[in-house]
Amino acid sequence: MKITLEVPDSHAGFLLELLRNLPFVKLRDQPTTAAALDETAHLLSSPANAERLYAALDRDRRGQRETHELPATR
Repeated sequence: MKITLEVPDSHAGFLLELLRNLPFVKLRDQPTTAAALDETAHLLSSPANAERLYAALDRDRRGQRETHELPATR
């Protein structure tokens, strides 16, 4: 199965970081923008944000998933 996601640039880096850490997700090679890398680095530079991100990944690996709707963008 192939799924294509359209994500606003402001959320791309965070979403890519999450997806890369899921063992069942294969991402097509696409150039990553500097802005996305900067955003991911920013999120991981804060100990509190990094802890929440890694805790979410750990919960996902254990099958404890939550489903949320993404807010509509204008």
